Amino acid sequence: LQLNNIIAKQQQHLAQTLSVQLAKVVRNPMLQQDSLSLQFEVEEMLNIEGVQSASVYDASNKLLAQAQNADNKNTSSTSHTSPITIEDSEAGYVSIKLDNTFFNTPIQTVRLTFIFLWVAITAILFFFALQLGKKLSSRLARLIQQLPGSEQENQDELDCLEERLEPVLATRQLNTPMQQHQFCALLAITCKNLDKLENLINLEHFESLMIQLDQLIDDASDLYGATRLSAEQNSIYLEFTGDNEQSDHPLRALYCATAVQELSKQLLNKQGVQLELASAIIQFEQHPSPSQLLNERAYHDNFAELHTLLGHSGAGDTVMKTATREHTSMGEVHLSPITPNNTLFKVDKLHDQGDELVTQQVALLARQL
Repeated sequence: LQLNNIIAKQQQHLAQTLSVQLAKVVRNPMLQQDSLSLQFEVEEMLNIEGVQSASVYDASNKLLAQAQNADNKNTSSTSHTSPITIEDSEAGYVSIKLDNTFFNTPIQTVRLTFIFLWVAITAILFFFALQLGKKLSSRLARLIQQLPGSEQENQDELDCLEERLEPVLATRQLNTPMQQHQFCALLAITCKNLDKLENLINLEHFESLMIQLDQLIDDASDLYGATRLSAEQNSIYLEFTGDNEQSDHPLRALYCATAVQELSKQLLNKQGVQLELASAIIQFEQHPSPSQLLNERAYHDNFAELHTLLGHSGAGDTVMKTATREHTSMGEVHLSPITPNNTLFKVDKLHDQGDELVTQQVALLARQL
């Protein structure tokens, strides 16, 4: 566009200059009615590069003289006129036609160079974008292959990755700063046959199994946003926190217990031994104290309550009290009473959505086994 503007200005300036000049030099021949001199003057205009034709007309639009370049007869041209004034009256006008090709030719190379550079840069950028896209696609594909889940039709890599990561993101819980009131859930996991297992296999094998179990517990606590507390009486304690009383911290504790029990079966079945795990969950509102001793005493009281619950559980069971069962997050979980007065309950089955979610999360954690 800028080049076209430059050409148009050049043509306008040259045409105006030549037409004014021709109008001046044909005054005397027109006064003298000298047709030969008029013809000579218009033919002289053809010696200027870029001029296609020159014409002289009288006031009645009658052609008096004309000269045209035969080589440029069929090329496109632009016409410009200037009046012929004699004693303040208009005696006629001159017309100058300029050859457009003459002005376009010098910048044709510039145009072609610009187009070539534009195409080359576009092709280079497209090539690099394509390579980058292929690398990104292959990296996403490798990530997707490492995550559990099934592929569906009409899904691109990002959609598939988001779907595979949903089980991980669904249970993350950011650590919240110390508050005046803290809503917690404690999960206790105990091994019913730990002493028997220690006597059954050699020490090296036993320690290797416990290391793998510890790693399993740590991975599960990271996934479900739990903090692992000190162990006692062959039990492992995990703490889950929520922003408010309606948070899903008890449900996350149940998910974690279910995942750990399922994974322990997969882990130890490979070793040819059986680990009898039982779980218990309580939820409560905690009032953190500046005193570490008082906080540890509160945890000890909770541990004692969990130990009592574990005494009513069997291998593979997860038990809880009525207060935990009635939490809003446990609404669709299938439970059954294990005491006559219905104060203790055992988890029979997760709800369908939770069961599907934990299955995906177990598959994710099982990659480390």
